[in-house]
Formats: sequence, structure tokens, C-alpha cells
Amino acid sequence: MDYEPSGRELSHFPFLKKANDRIKDFPPLEVLLKEERGKLITNLAVKRINQALSSKKTIVAHFQNRDEDEIASYVLCRIIASCIGDLQLLDRLTRYEAERAYHFLVSETGTEEGEKGWNENITLDADEFSPISKYLAHEFGINITQERIPLNDYVEIIAPLHESRFKLVNRIVHRGFVEIRQEERYELLRERIRVILRRELPYRNIPKSLCEQLAPYAEQIKKEYQERMLQNLGAIEESAFPPCIQALITAITSGATLTHPGRFSLTSFLHNIGMEKSQIAELFARAPDFDAEKTMYQVGHITGGGGTEYSAPACAAMRTTGLCVHSDTICATVNHPLSYYKYKKKMAKPVEKGKES
Repeated sequence: MDYEPSGRELSHFPFLKKANDRIKDFPPLEVLLKEERGKLITNLAVKRINQALSSKKTIVAHFQNRDEDEIASYVLCRIIASCIGDLQLLDRLTRYEAERAYHFLVSETGTEEGEKGWNENITLDADEFSPISKYLAHEFGINITQERIPLNDYVEIIAPLHESRFKLVNRIVHRGFVEIRQEERYELLRERIRVILRRELPYRNIPKSLCEQLAPYAEQIKKEYQERMLQNLGAIEESAFPPCIQALITAITSGATLTHPGRFSLTSFLHNIGMEKSQIAELFARAPDFDAEKTMYQVGHITGGGGTEYSAPACAAMRTTGLCVHSDTICATVNHPLSYYKYKKKMAKPVEKGKES
């Protein structure tokens, strides 16, 4: 497209390719981090990650900092997240960035509540689309001015969406295309952004020296993230385990040998909800191929001993490895075993209060 995004627009959508041009004259990152400007950008990057991990997210337009600093903070937060290597953190970060993009798309010219838009002076076309929205959609392979989208793209985009209106059986499909309504296009663009941004992470070629330089920030993020996760999940309650995890525990306690994906999924899930490494290892003691030393090594590696603290696989991954079994009505509303666990625990609270009274 011929449209040239402004610096303000690029600071709100810093994942656009043109955004890199705004920071191409910055010094090497290792040098920048030692400067005052580098400290500001690092603080913005850490704040960005913490927002992604927070249950109460705040999304505001960026006017208080230079456009280039906002763009650089986006790049740096992805580098820090890649150094940490936690898969769930990466998922949350990309979802947050997609949500931010969606928020800025729908609030360009103002909101129905009368709030002033961050890009209020732009001109909308006859279909109420702005130049930057069409530019962004074009870069991510969606033409939001059309009433249909290729079937393959649609299936990939809607995978995490649970609303019935997005299910393929409720859509009109014709000659390899799915019809979409105008009010849905920003939603689908949001999910497309999430898919693409997640596909790019983690970065594999970050110099070890750079991760070491960023280690204090990464460790603080990991510590606060772990504390937040444990606080949100509370005390361990086996009755709230999702069917897939219950099946793995049943299999191992009955003496069955778990597959590697099964071991990984069970270990990472139990670690994510706060179970101690020794307790996890004890659970595997009933397996016919149990080896204490090997088990402690594997558990330690999955829970962060190898430098990367892994998150439990999402439901999509569990289905791929054949571990998604005995799905229930809650499974249909979530896309991650941890979400199931948290939801089931929340459901149980009123019942417990009733028993006490």
C-alpha cells in the first residue's frame, strides 16, 4: 500500500515493519541499555510485560513518551520475554499486544462514551475504516474491506475463540471462503495479529551476553509472575484438575508408562499450580520405569533447572498429542488446562461457604 503511517500510529502498532525504520539509528542494544534513554526504554518494556501478565490490564494511548521509545520498548519486551523463555508468558504477551491493537483500532476517533480518540484527525472511508487500519490489515494478510476471508486463514484465526458465532458450522462458506460481517473484522484482525506475533517468538538468536545483561529484569519478572500465578490459583485442589490431568494421574498411579508429552504436560501443570518438585517426582514413583535420578533431572529441567521454566501446554497442544480426553462442559469454554483449574476452583467457593453456614 502507498499509505505512510505516522510516528504516532507506529507507536501504537509497533509490530508493523515500518516501525523498525523509526529506531534504525539507535545504538546497539548492549550500548543503549547503559544510557539514560536505555533505562527509560527498559522500564517501559518491563511495564509492558507486567501489564500483559496482570489480570487487570490498562491500555492507554502513548503521548507521554517519544514514539521511538515506545517502539523500542516493544522490541525490548519481546527480547526480555524470549530470554525468560516461559511459553505461557509468551502467550500472554502476544495476546496482550493483540488486545492493545484491537483497542487502538476501535478507539481511533473516539468512543461511544464520548472519550477523545488518540488518532481523531484521520479520515475514515465510506465503510468507516481508517487508512492505518487498512494498512495494518494488509500487512497481516487480511483485507478488512471485503466480506469474506480464505477458509484456511479463518480456521487458524478462530481456533482460540469459543463464541458459537465464530464456529465454522455457523458460517456461510462458499468456494473456499468464509463470509464475515463488518463488525467482526477487527476481532478477526486481532486474532490474526496474535497468531503471527506468537509464531515469531521466542527469538532464537539473542546473544547470551544480552540475556545476561537483562537478567536482573528477567528474574524480577519471573519472581513476580510466579507469585501472581500462585496467588491466583491458591491452594492445590485435585478436585479441580481438568479431565486430561486427572487421566494422566490415574494412568501413572495405576502403573502405566506415560508418553513423553504426557510426562511433560503433567509435570509442567503441577509445577504451574505450585506443587513442589519433590512432590511431583514422588508422583512418578509408581511408574514401572521409575528412575529416581532420571526423574528428578527431568522434573528439574521442566520446572526451570535448565534455564527455561516451561508452562503447561494449551488445550490445542493436548489435542494434538492425544492427551485431551473425557472433555466436559467446562472444557468447551476454555483453551488451557490452567484456565479450567482456575475456573473450577472459583466455582467451588460458593459451595464451600454454604457448607460452613
